[in-house]
Amino acid sequence: MNYFKGKDLELIESLVYNPHSKPSYDFMKDCLIWEDERPEGLSPRGYENLCDLWIVRSYIHQGLPPSKWGLDPKYFQSLWSRAIKQDFRWSGFLRLKLSKSDREYYDKERLKSLTMTEI
Repeated sequence: MNYFKGKDLELIESLVYNPHSKPSYDFMKDCLIWEDERPEGLSPRGYENLCDLWIVRSYIHQGLPPSKWGLDPKYFQSLWSRAIKQDFRWSGFLRLKLSKSDREYYDKERLKSLTMTEI
């Protein structure tokens, strides 16, 4: 079963990867998101699936093994596997390793969000 289909798949695959793009930090998902991986007009289910990919990628950015992926690691392992098997074009797959500047930004924002939750 495909992870994305129909219009959602078309929207995601229509995005153009920009290697010079800078990420933003999503506090609620604890992840980095680049503009060239966020299409407009996704269905609610498509958006939820995309959010899950961002979350899994954040686990990868944190260096967590699949057994530590969230409260339900099997769920996240399954969805990541389905997405990879579908072999669709998504800029996010090109960002599994962070550049030095993106790593510094991610670490700084994560530390800031942890500090804010302690207040």
